[in-house]
Amino acid sequence: MTQFSPYIFPVIVMLIVFWRMRRASAGRPLKPNRLWIRPAILSLFALLAFIHPAPITPVSLAIFVAAAIAGVGLGYLSARHQHLTLDPASGAITSKLSPIGMALFLAIFAARYIVRLIVEGGQPSQPFAHPSSGALLYTDVALLFALGLVAAQAWEIWRRAKALEAETVPKKPESLAG
Repeated sequence: MTQFSPYIFPVIVMLIVFWRMRRASAGRPLKPNRLWIRPAILSLFALLAFIHPAPITPVSLAIFVAAAIAGVGLGYLSARHQHLTLDPASGAITSKLSPIGMALFLAIFAARYIVRLIVEGGQPSQPFAHPSSGALLYTDVALLFALGLVAAQAWEIWRRAKALEAETVPKKPESLAG
């Protein structure tokens, strides 16, 4: 049983994420004007993390850029797989995660654990072991990836929600000049 203990936490986290995503697939209200909050908070954390960064080399800079670009790409792709509907009577927008979006998010989440196992030589990390010297690089890369993902999702959902609202705004009749 102890050989499986390092895998219990990731499985529990995956189950919680799956449960929350199933709830999100039922649809929830969306407030487009509040979509900036998560990217702003994550930007603050990223800024604080880079106040005293690990030594930045050309290789680490390239990895940072690649992680941010990958995050933006996957965030955009994930946002494109959310269904937005507008209730014309109330003007409320509902966001519903599609099955493809759910599968994409779970795949990204699972990939994190798989990559970590590969980086650690196939052995799960010890719970209280000292991290390797590259731990700051890995966490900074993950932070930039997450920032790109969240920012792109928020931007794309905001853009689509505003377009949806604009389609349903009644147009004022033009006055007859004459």
